[in-house]
Amino acid sequence: MFGRTLVLGLCVLAAVLPDATLAPRAPAPLAVVPVQVAAAPATASSAPSAARAAANPAPFRLMIPRIGVNATIEARGLDANRNIETPSDFHDVAWYNLGPTPGQPGNALLNGHVDWWTGSAVFTRLGELRAGDSVIVVRGDGKLVTFKVTSRSTVTAGARVASLFAPSRVATLTLITCAGVWDPATFSNTKRLLVSAVLA
Repeated sequence: MFGRTLVLGLCVLAAVLPDATLAPRAPAPLAVVPVQVAAAPATASSAPSAARAAANPAPFRLMIPRIGVNATIEARGLDANRNIETPSDFHDVAWYNLGPTPGQPGNALLNGHVDWWTGSAVFTRLGELRAGDSVIVVRGDGKLVTFKVTSRSTVTAGARVASLFAPSRVATLTLITCAGVWDPATFSNTKRLLVSAVLA
């Protein structure tokens, strides 16, 4: 996952990876409503499944209280052109699952759309985040991983940002969306907004 460069191209982003080094609109309310379900009798076939769910560290939901985000996280990799895939639903965010899991050492990447043809999208208000704001990732095993925003930056679409893939012992998170103005020639915004956060 390291040593790669990133081209922030068509909304939201595109990755350029060296040859064969690749390893195999409004947000929902912030309330989490528990649902009671009748317990099914344990069976030999259901036990391993339950154990896998209990140990699943993959990100499941993203919550950003300051801007009202409570979104499903889709695990996404690369498309046929080796671009980092965007979420299939504009309400969701996409986790680049060929990189670190949020909370593990290294920089985990989450991207989302800033708007949609119908209006707002999941990261419409991402630019409102400030240093110290909380970003919470809910994992599949139920654990909450909390990050604190450290900085924001804007780069030109198409910029190579190798630091996003730099190795690190520190668990960090980068949220990415489009910024700037819409360019009809490229069917894309002219800039990309990066919000960086560190494990709290």
